[in-house]
Amino acid sequence: MRELRYIEVATTRKIRNQRVGTYQSPLRGPGFDFDEHQPYRPGDDVRRIDWNVTARMGAPFVRHTHAEREMNVMVVMDVSRSMALGSREHSKREALTYISGSILFSAISDQINAGFMAFSDRVLMSTPPRRTRASAWTALEEAWALKPSSSKTLLMPVVRHLAITLKRMSVIFIVSDFVLADRALESGELAQLAAKHDLIAVVPQDRAETELPAGGGYVHLRDAESGRRVSVGLGRQARAGYAAAIANRREELARAFYRVPMDHVFVPTEGSPVLPVLSLFARRK
Repeated sequence: MRELRYIEVATTRKIRNQRVGTYQSPLRGPGFDFDEHQPYRPGDDVRRIDWNVTARMGAPFVRHTHAEREMNVMVVMDVSRSMALGSREHSKREALTYISGSILFSAISDQINAGFMAFSDRVLMSTPPRRTRASAWTALEEAWALKPSSSKTLLMPVVRHLAITLKRMSVIFIVSDFVLADRALESGELAQLAAKHDLIAVVPQDRAETELPAGGGYVHLRDAESGRRVSVGLGRQARAGYAAAIANRREELARAFYRVPMDHVFVPTEGSPVLPVLSLFARRK
């Protein structure tokens, strides 16, 4: 709780400096933020003719603006059993909680409604977008207390739930390792959701997943969700094959995000899990 309160203060300050709260709607319509001028065409609203430009160009031009839209933020957090993995400073679940908390509190301090959802093989809890710190704390505490028993992680129930419940354009943060038992990243439903909303994937990575431990002999591993056990050799050939498989999975995941399309950031569980997210915000300016 103390660490989350620290992130609330520090992240708010950094995000305000980076002007993350000043967003524009991707849609055109009545508003104040200028988009571009275009020659007048029959059917255009004559009230939008820019007479200064028209006088300079000798032909009528219409001034287009970005539509005024109130934006929501939705944080979708994976709380499946695989999130318990942690070999460094934080487990993946702790890193996810820090990231989710920082996004919720930063959105609220920017006067943006923030909602929360937790899932494993189904939607376990969901709170509608609100603009109070109390609702954010309650959502985080309830999510931390969840004890999912499912042996798989499914994203499609989340996609369908969001498509039905989100009526206003939202920035949706899906905070998960995306080790899924379904093919949600290839689904047309996720692409339709991305067409209406701004999707961002936040992917935690623990070093125990990305490289084999030092030493020789064998290491015995157990899948946290399915319980399946396997012994892995620690020889040079096995290490090279494992490193290649991990690099290939990361590339495939990035390509899948681009196809949706949705932004993404990989977050190591060592060090501050929030700094990579801040870097993503800076790139999106």
